[in-house]
Amino acid sequence: MKKIFLLCAMLFMFAGFVSSQTILYEDNLDSYALDSFLAVDNPTWWTTWSNLPGSGEDIQIKNLFAHSSPMSGSADKVGGQSDCILKLGNKISGAYELRWFMYVETGKCGYYNVQHMQSPGIEWAFEIYFRTNGDIELLEAGNSIAGTYPKDTWFEVKQLIDLDADHIDLYINGTLLQSWTFSDQASNPGGTKQLGGVDFFAGEKASSGEVAAYLIDDIYFAETVSGNDPIIGVTPTSVATFLVGGTNGTKDLTVSNTGLSDLTYNVNVVYDIDGMKSVPVMSETSNDLTVKKLMTKAIADPSPNPGTPGPVSDASAQLHYDGDNSAAVGWNTVPTTVTVAARFTNSMTLPYAGLDVTSVEVFVRDLNTPPASNAMKIRIYGMGNTYEPGALLYEQSFTPAGTNWETITLTTPVKVTGEDLWVGYNFTQTTAGIYIPGTDGGPADPNGDFVSTGVGWSHLYPNIDQNWNIRANLVGTPIAQWLSVSPMSGTVIPAGDSPLVLNFSTTNLVLGQYNAVVKLLSNDPVTPILNVPVTLDVVGVGINEVDKIGVMIYPNPVKDILNIVTNGTISNISITDFSGKLVFSGNGQSLDISKLSKGVYFVKVETLQGISNTKFIKN
Repeated sequence: MKKIFLLCAMLFMFAGFVSSQTILYEDNLDSYALDSFLAVDNPTWWTTWSNLPGSGEDIQIKNLFAHSSPMSGSADKVGGQSDCILKLGNKISGAYELRWFMYVETGKCGYYNVQHMQSPGIEWAFEIYFRTNGDIELLEAGNSIAGTYPKDTWFEVKQLIDLDADHIDLYINGTLLQSWTFSDQASNPGGTKQLGGVDFFAGEKASSGEVAAYLIDDIYFAETVSGNDPIIGVTPTSVATFLVGGTNGTKDLTVSNTGLSDLTYNVNVVYDIDGMKSVPVMSETSNDLTVKKLMTKAIADPSPNPGTPGPVSDASAQLHYDGDNSAAVGWNTVPTTVTVAARFTNSMTLPYAGLDVTSVEVFVRDLNTPPASNAMKIRIYGMGNTYEPGALLYEQSFTPAGTNWETITLTTPVKVTGEDLWVGYNFTQTTAGIYIPGTDGGPADPNGDFVSTGVGWSHLYPNIDQNWNIRANLVGTPIAQWLSVSPMSGTVIPAGDSPLVLNFSTTNLVLGQYNAVVKLLSNDPVTPILNVPVTLDVVGVGINEVDKIGVMIYPNPVKDILNIVTNGTISNISITDFSGKLVFSGNGQSLDISKLSKGVYFVKVETLQGISNTKFIKN
């Protein structure tokens, strides 16, 4: 029977010393139906590389062999290449025992990697190949460690990971294979001291001719030493205020830390601007999966030129990190599908809130042969975190001429709201020995050289110290900056709190309602982004705040959950479609509208203080 325990303590006595284990996840896979999928039936703990539960990437439940009868999970290439992620929660402190049993039959091989980030593909902590002949090859910190494992029988794989000591012990069938520094990456020393996930991939050593297929069973993940992670909180969870036009005001916000280590945070102000354009998120185009797992390396152009100046732009403003084109980058294994991007942070975009991204300039050095394979896509993503973008806001195809700057005018401009914008382009290199995306001469800015050859993102440096030639042109007039926060960053000790002041200014604002979100980005691994909705009503002289009803809905557009914030006491909420048909009635403040069809809807919020009517877009 499947067992999932959250915060269930087990006590063990040894030589008068008591140690405790908190079982976080334990699963013998026997409660799943035959031929079902882990990421479908247990999305809390499982996903896939491309976030496609139930696809060929998912681990399927079988009853061929099992360590604890009758069921086990199959990682193979039947119906697609298994690429299933066990989500471990981005742990940054404490110590953990992580183990399972594997079965690799004669004639087959196996593979998995442990990741520093739960999002796949960003940093491999280590990789391990179980070769067809029974040999093991462990890749850690750029080293290759040899070992053996038994064929045609179940054997235990166990990792003892101490994040506080930055150490890992890896045991194969009870025998210590290797101990090393856990924050190191598979390919080189140094990395992020964080436990993100396990990638069970049906992959084999490149050019080996082997075939990957293996089974897993009896998965166990426990906390052996309690972590001391920070835990962010905020009071109040939303802010609403009313000001007479031409006046200023403030509201207080308190950031708290109920965790056991220092919380660091920074503040981002994002405005809700009518007319912000977006398109449905589209899945990334995968490159060859075996190539992806080998973390295909980027190669710098061996013959950089003195520098090709960028085009002269008449835009109101331009976002970029790069200088003149000087070089380009290629990949050593083809075909490889790549997305390159620059992250423009809140501090860069906020002064231009209200402008539109109307065009993007990129330098494309070489082209594939034949030319038909040179179709590319401009991609603009919204706010994510420091190492990966958020939702895909916009995508547009273009075909470059090559060896020159390309200016791609967007069919639909993208509104700048103050959130981070990741601007880049996607292409596939099919011809060996060429260098497609242009770069400057460096040095690289930490936000100017992001690259993805799968789902996760990484940097070019330290191997290539350059920035992508990517520039976003902005046109328009900035909005009146009616909200600011002081301070914009801080550190909160355990059991402490930090006051923030929200400053409101109605200068240059007409009467009406204004919405924004204060985004708190922190080192809390569970809640790295905490949103605080903010609404400002600008009213005329003589209107009492007590008599004025303020309502904010977010997000808008919305896909699943519509949130409602008001200063009144809600008596009823009704939603009607464009034809006037009632599709919802209730009084909750978080509404599940996932089953509504896409389109424009109207929401009426009735309170004891009055009635508010507004509209939203369902994506």
